[in-house]
Order: sequence, then C-alpha cells, then structure tokens
Amino acid sequence: MIGKLAIVGPAATGKDYLRKSMEAKGLVFGVSTTTRPPRNTEVEGTDYYYVTNEKFDKLISEDKFMEWQDFNGWKYGITKDEFEVCDVMILNAEAVTLLKPEYRNRIFVIYLDIQEHVRRERLGQRADTSDLIDRRINADNTQFRNFLDFDCKITNEHF
Repeated sequence: MIGKLAIVGPAATGKDYLRKSMEAKGLVFGVSTTTRPPRNTEVEGTDYYYVTNEKFDKLISEDKFMEWQDFNGWKYGITKDEFEVCDVMILNAEAVTLLKPEYRNRIFVIYLDIQEHVRRERLGQRADTSDLIDRRINADNTQFRNFLDFDCKITNEHF
C-alpha cells in the first residue's frame, strides 16, 4: 500500500510550490531536519528544523532518521516520527536511493525534471546569497544524472 508522496527534484524545479499546493488541499508536509542555515523566507518548523551538526549527529546515533545524507556541504534528513505523521515530503535523489524497502514501498515518488535554463532563472530571482547558482546546478546535475527511482516524472515547468 502506498500511503505517502515524495517530491524530488533539483533546485528551483517547483518542489516547494507543489508541496504548498498539496498542503492547501489538506495534506500534511513532513518537515526535514537540516544543518543548512535558513533562507530569509524560511520558517523554523514549517520549512525545516534547523539544527547544529552536533544535534544532527546525535539524532543519527539515536537512530531517529528514516533517511539522511550529506548534500552540498549540509546534512538533511527526515525523522521516523515525522515520516509517520506526514502525507507528503521533499527528498533528493540520494535520499530516495537510501530508503529501506519498508519506507520506499510506502512512497509514490514524483520527480520534477525542469530544464536547466528555467532553474537558473528561478535561482537568480531568489537572490539567495548563501549559495552560488553554478555550485548548486553542478551538484544537482551530478546527483540527478542517473536518477530513475521515481513513479511519475513532471517536465512541464508550468504545472
């Protein structure tokens, strides 16, 4: 039985837009934990739980995560407790491949694969000074190069 949705895609593909649309329809978003600093528009407990490396490592040692990984210099993960209460979550390609079968079998993965020029334009509009656009695009291109573990793929940037 599939009971959860995972939105997966590189930066600026519309993951937050899609998840907020789903939340507006009543679905519960699974908030990930990260060591990344918050962006100006992000809210603690709504977009992410922001923690120190030490706190994240403690959660790992206590086996609290259903999945976690290092990505682009920061750690990200969803706790087992958060997974159980949510309907929809945002994951990256590596997270999907790291899922144990008891989790992956319960998730329908929606892959947002939007063209790079559109993503670059969107990233430029964000005016995010915490990361370089080229660094982000290159990291995403590497991570998603051979990504095939999805159930549905969206390539239309106007969804």
